Order: sequence, then structure tokens, then C-alpha cells
Amino acid sequence: MGKVFAWDDIEPEPPVGGRHRYRWEYPDRLILEYQQAGFRHIQVYVKSLNRWASIRPVKAVGGGSSLPKPEYMEDYKAYLRALVHRYDPNHPDHVPGLRYPVEYWEIEAEWGTGFWQGTLEEYVQLLRVAYPTIKQANPRAQVILIGFFLAGVFEGRPDPAEIPSALRAMPAQRRRISEQYLEDMRQLLAHPDLFDVVEFHSLSDWSEISGMARFIQGVMRQHGYLKPIWVGDVNYTAHPLMFWGIPVPPYTEQQKPAILATLRALANPQHAQHAEAKRWLRCEQSRGLVKKAVLAMAEGLAGINLGNLKDEGLFGVLPQITGTVAFQGLIETKGSPPQPGRPRPAYHALALVVQKLGRYARVERLDIGAGIFAYRFTVDRRPVYVIWYDDGRRYLPGDPEAVVHIRLPLPAGQYQLSETPTDDVPRPARSVTIPPSGWDTQVGPTPIFLEPVMQ
Repeated sequence: MGKVFAWDDIEPEPPVGGRHRYRWEYPDRLILEYQQAGFRHIQVYVKSLNRWASIRPVKAVGGGSSLPKPEYMEDYKAYLRALVHRYDPNHPDHVPGLRYPVEYWEIEAEWGTGFWQGTLEEYVQLLRVAYPTIKQANPRAQVILIGFFLAGVFEGRPDPAEIPSALRAMPAQRRRISEQYLEDMRQLLAHPDLFDVVEFHSLSDWSEISGMARFIQGVMRQHGYLKPIWVGDVNYTAHPLMFWGIPVPPYTEQQKPAILATLRALANPQHAQHAEAKRWLRCEQSRGLVKKAVLAMAEGLAGINLGNLKDEGLFGVLPQITGTVAFQGLIETKGSPPQPGRPRPAYHALALVVQKLGRYARVERLDIGAGIFAYRFTVDRRPVYVIWYDDGRRYLPGDPEAVVHIRLPLPAGQYQLSETPTDDVPRPARSVTIPPSGWDTQVGPTPIFLEPVMQ
């Protein structure tokens, strides 16, 4: 949550005579509504953005935080204390009706994409103020480092040793930008005394999860520490296809005409291929959600937050710039003002992940063969297997998808097989018998869940 937690959203005018006038109505309603719906571990982006206190003018479009002016730094601290106290049920000034504490506070929203207007040194200076202030206000609070988002580097490259070759293959300008971003990450991660949790944002292909996670873990180890990592702002559409006219890997420049055709079909309900493109996208969303969640668990991440859960129809005007953002909703919306409609396949996929893996205790990857993603989860002391195949390519509507024949060396017995839902109505689970010699089957890009039937 970040839209309503910028400083001047809550304190739009400077204090008078040392007295602060905070506007809590909207943030209170948002927090309480989510808690009433069952959300316990809410994470909040805390932005220093403030038109009367920032050292830089706030941009008219897109905003953008910067360091508070020196004369307003104590007011920034007061805002942080008031915010933390407001959502701490152990504090006498907490909002009435609060069910659970809010104890995750992320200092600013996202690195390198305009949400922070200042320099790296200024951001570290902000952390030096925000971290002790929040910890003093609530010693149980967890301070999250600004989220990292870097598309085009880690997709399909789980080993950070592959980064140099990936950078060399980029056009010169993109290479310089990516190299600088990686260096910024290293510098920010060099201050473990100023944060408790690290977060990165996954708005690209599902295959970026492992590489980004391992890169961050590697930098932390170089500095002699390990802290929890969350993957957030997860665009559950799994892949935007294109940003600003550039295909997002593993999609290629050669696929650009087909990507543009797909985006145009998605944006126009009257297009002859609209229904086909929409079915394809809903299928990809569902598959990608499962893969991102499973990889986050397999990499030992602390958690995953799904973001961008509703359609943003305005962005359908220029889909070649914004990709699939206009069509990303987890549940369809109808009418004006928009109202919730039917759940889409990825909604059912999320329910399946929670049902099958929500209580997992351990996870290990099985070495079955090239391109086979196979994981054994231990859930309530029972194994649950998740399996799919990936040939490293990405396909568009009408393309024949890659499948592979494999023999799964699983213990013999009766199993229940559940497929990741790719249609509006999920298929029921079915029973399969695995002989002592293993299970001969075909797997493709749709993850399957296998669990033994206990006698």
C-alpha cells in the first residue's frame, strides 16, 4: 500500500505553532477494510513526498519523493511516529477498530523509476532518519529497503554468474542503465544497519525470480549478513510483453510484430482475434502466477505480494507502451463506477496455490532433466509435487507450445493430479496411478500439482 501514505496525503499543510493536523480518514478506511477482509501482514510504502517540505518541487505528473528540507526534518520524524503509533494496537493513540498491528514499513516505493527523485546518498540519509525513528516508535516494526525493479537482466538466468554475458548482449544504452542499476543495488545493500527486510518487484517474466533473489542474497553474503527478502508488486499477468516499445525477455525483437498484433487484439473488443488473444492472456496469467509463487518459495523468500490486481483500462489506449497493464485484473470489472465481476483463471490458480502449498514446511527442487521444473514440497508432513516444462522461449496466440515426454521417478501409488486452472471453470482433480518404474507422461508450460492419496 502506498498511494495514500505519502507524507502530504496525511499532512497536506505544515504544522502551526508546532501542532500537526493529520488526515487519517482514507488510510484508516483502507487499513481497516483490508483487515476486516482477513489481511494480517500489511506492508506500507511510506513516502516523504511533500509539497511544502521537500527539497525538490514535486513533479506535476507522477509525483516523486525527495529528502525533506532541514527545517522540516523533525516534522518528518513526527509524521513517521504518528503513522506507526496509529496502527499499533499496543499504543494508546491507535485507530479504533484495528484488528492486527501494521509493522512493515517500506521507505519509499521503487528504486530508479521516478518514485524517488533524490540521489542514492540522499536516500541513505533519509534511511538514517527513518530507521531509528520507526524502531523507537515500535521496536517490533520492520523497516523495508526501497523496492528494486530491473527487467531485462535476470529473465531465464537463475545463476548471477550469467549477468556479465547478459549485459554484453544488450544495446549500449540499456547496458549502461542496467550496469548502473546493479551498482546502485550493491551500494544500497551495503547498509544492513538501516533496514530489516529487502524487497524486489517482479513485473516481468516469471523466470526473473530466481536470478534476482540469488543476486540479492549474494550481495548480502558479501557484506556478511542475510536478511529476509520479499518479492512484491508482482504483476500477476506474469509478463507485460512490451514496455515502451521494447519486447520484455524472453520475448525477442523478432517477435515484436506478433506482440503488437496481440496487444492490439486485446485492446479492441471488436477485433477478430480479440477472444483468442484474451483466452491466451488469461492462460498465461494463471501459469505465471503459479510459477512466480513456487519460485519465490523455492528460493527461500520470506513472502510474495501480488500487486496490480485490477484492469487499468486507460492504458489500453497505447498498449505498445504499457503492455498488458490494461487487461491485468485478477477479477473482471463491470459498469461505472467499476464493480467486481467474475473471477478469472488466475484467481482460481491463486486459490489452488494457497490450498496446496499454503502450509508448506520445506521445498526442494528435483533434478529430472533439462527444462523440467519439478519441486517437492512438504505440506503437513506429506509431499506435494509441482511440475512444469520450460524450453526458454515464450509463445504467442496460435503458436504451438513445447511439451516434453518424461518419466517421473515418484514413489508408486495413487495420486491426485490438479492442473493449474487456465479457463474460467477449473477442471476437477483426477486420479493417476504411478507404477514402481515411475510415471511416463508429458509435461508442458502449465504447472501440475501431484499429491499421494493417503490410504
